[in-house]
Amino acid sequence: MRQFLLDTLGLAGFGALNYGLYLRFGLADALIYGGSLLLVMALVATRANKRNSRSADDNPIIRDAERNGGLR
Repeated sequence: MRQFLLDTLGLAGFGALNYGLYLRFGLADALIYGGSLLLVMALVATRANKRNSRSADDNPIIRDAERNGGLR
C-alpha cells in the first residue's frame, strides 16, 4: 500500500510539473521534457532491476550453504 501511495504521488507530481511547463512554454517543450524524464526513469529502473536480479551462483553465501548441505 505504501508503494502504491508513493507511486501515485510521484505521478501526480510529474503531471503537475509537466502541466506547468505546458502552461509556461507550450506543448512542444512540455512533451520534450516529459519524454526525456520518462526515458531517464526507465533507464534507472532497468539498472535497479538488473542489480536486484542476481542469481544464487553470484551470491557466495548461498553458494557455500548449498555446498555444505543446504540452507537452515
